[in-house]
Amino acid sequence: MDARCPRCSTVFTTDRSGIQFCPNCGQQVDVPEPAQAAAGGRFTGEPPPGGSPLPAHRELTPWERRKEVGVVRGLFETWKRSVFSPKQFFPTVRPDVPWTEALFYAWILHALTVAASLPFIGFGMFHPTLPPELGDQAQVSEALRAMSGTTGIGQALVSLVLYPLFLLIASAIYHVVAMLFGAAQNGFGATVRAFCYSLGPNVLGLSVYVFFVFGLCITMAALVWESVLFVLALVSLQNTTVGKATGIVVVPDILLCCCCGFGISAVAAGMSQMLGGGSRSI
Repeated sequence: MDARCPRCSTVFTTDRSGIQFCPNCGQQVDVPEPAQAAAGGRFTGEPPPGGSPLPAHRELTPWERRKEVGVVRGLFETWKRSVFSPKQFFPTVRPDVPWTEALFYAWILHALTVAASLPFIGFGMFHPTLPPELGDQAQVSEALRAMSGTTGIGQALVSLVLYPLFLLIASAIYHVVAMLFGAAQNGFGATVRAFCYSLGPNVLGLSVYVFFVFGLCITMAALVWESVLFVLALVSLQNTTVGKATGIVVVPDILLCCCCGFGISAVAAGMSQMLGGGSRSI
């Protein structure tokens, strides 16, 4: 049967259906069954049959092979490799697989994190203690009370629903910077995949509910490690340098911090002015 590559439009002959690769450009092509050829093929997430080696030693992630290895194992293996063996994992990730696969992976991780945190933030099981020099215990308790119960559950559910939108918006911002740096040759999908597959350390934020102060340190370290993973992912999936990838990650984060700082300063100045005006009137 004949198949056409969606990237370079090369028509090639094959004797089987399923996922295979264009002999001209290496693009992954899902050749449909002859009876389904009119309807067109779709990505199945399965590795190419026959054991053919993948171009440039890249392959589907365990999560993308979940139909073969199982959902739980695919999720765990992808998380473990991306977090603890990034230098071996990211160079094998294909940049041309649909970005929805990585988005779904990151969403599942966030959903598991939200589910694990509900007993703490939703049912009032989170009762941290601070050293006296670090803050007022009464203020901390009051703040946590405001975030518990129905309010806490509502916030968690809203974050769960809006999380994919956040991932796409953040990926778009990083991709614009990547384009400015000339490091976006594999397109927006590769940036989304790099960002989503670097979010594994987020689950370590659950430690804050158990250890609090020590957990805060773990959470901060996880955020730093997440940025490092994102740099390594961009290097591999966008075929760019470490310097450019670092700039892509750091520039938006610096701009965000600056905007937040300006916003906090403006609010503080406004409140100070209001309080000052009220004192003079008295």
